[in-house]
Amino acid sequence: MRRRTWKTLTGAGLFLVTLGASMTLVSVGGAVARVEMSRPAGSQTTAGRSEAVAADGILPPQNPSESLAPSPNFTNDGDCAASALDDSVTCNSNVESAIDNARSTLEGMTGLSFNLNAFVAMSVPEQIFVITDVERTDRGLAPIAGLTTQLDNVAQSASTTNSDPDLTSSTLTGGATVESWGSIWAGGTSNPLGSDYYWMYDDGLDSPNGECTSSSTADCWGHRDVILGTFASTATCGSDAEQYMGTGDTADASSYGPSFTAIVVGACGPTPSDVVLTWAQAQQALDAGSGTTTTTTSTTTTSTSTTTSTSTTTTSTTTTTRPTTLTVPGAPEDVSAVSSVKRGVVVSWQAPASDGGAAITGYEIFRGRASGAEKLYTTVSCASSTCSYKKKYPSSMGKTVFFYTVAAVNEVGTGPTSGEVSARAR
Repeated sequence: MRRRTWKTLTGAGLFLVTLGASMTLVSVGGAVARVEMSRPAGSQTTAGRSEAVAADGILPPQNPSESLAPSPNFTNDGDCAASALDDSVTCNSNVESAIDNARSTLEGMTGLSFNLNAFVAMSVPEQIFVITDVERTDRGLAPIAGLTTQLDNVAQSASTTNSDPDLTSSTLTGGATVESWGSIWAGGTSNPLGSDYYWMYDDGLDSPNGECTSSSTADCWGHRDVILGTFASTATCGSDAEQYMGTGDTADASSYGPSFTAIVVGACGPTPSDVVLTWAQAQQALDAGSGTTTTTTSTTTTSTSTTTSTSTTTTSTTTTTRPTTLTVPGAPEDVSAVSSVKRGVVVSWQAPASDGGAAITGYEIFRGRASGAEKLYTTVSCASSTCSYKKKYPSSMGKTVFFYTVAAVNEVGTGPTSGEVSARAR
């Protein structure tokens, strides 16, 4: 296979990327992303259309009519760190706004709807899995069933070499037969949401995707086709058809920053024995406001319930346990903001009624210059029942009205924000 090399000048850096003939190049605001569709013998060469009917949005083989550069432009508006992993609430909120705009503009869809604080509390590989399934389920597609150790290892290895994950095994752990798969890579984006934006919404004609040279080019929207594709169907597998995923990340794999990878595999057969996170568990973590899940190991019980049965009886037994599960704290109470006599603002609050079962370690202060536009401003350490934060502003900012909300933090994560308050800097 003849190899090809592209030079792409993006942002402040010049990057050389060498790709095989089956790959496409995407230069992304100081980053490079690429996709490879696997072609194992007897399997499909591109991601197939899902058997589900989309309730909203656009599904393969159709794609958006145009690419859309991010707005707000999280790559250079200052809310996200440049060429570095930035998984802060502030950066992710900025990217989420861009995704919401792209969904509305390109597909007439509503924006993302999940607990962002809980999402940020998850590990980076978990976030890649979650945003992939959110993109799928929001369009009426079946979610990818889960992450497996085998596929995570494949993806993680590729993230350290800035390359697409390459699955060499024809079976998954536990015996399921691999039907087909697709993998994607992005480098230099700030976090999984940033990678998702370029994979899903800016990968077509007139985008940084250098291989998409006309609207009919097969390489256009290749990343999106993997995320929304079907790699095993009931037509070939019957009821045993399922899709699994592996994800990986390396914070500084190259000169252009973080590296993110994902591989989606369609398989026929039993559930893999090395599943580490299911979509159901991820949903529970989001609902609980936590980035982790709790499992109780027992022959007959879990944190929800277990039903056991044998082939020689028609009855079943169910035992439910309710172990104590830590959650994020509640919202701070009695929040107030007053003007200070020395060109400042003092924000005060009471500890929330519930600490979520874990000691509160501090508070996040959100500030904005318009109502409802608050962004994370600073973090305050306070273990008392009554806390306050004072900020002195320069004379040039005198008479400026600032709006504030406050959120408590414990070892699980950040809780909901308080009601909004405001004060004018003297």
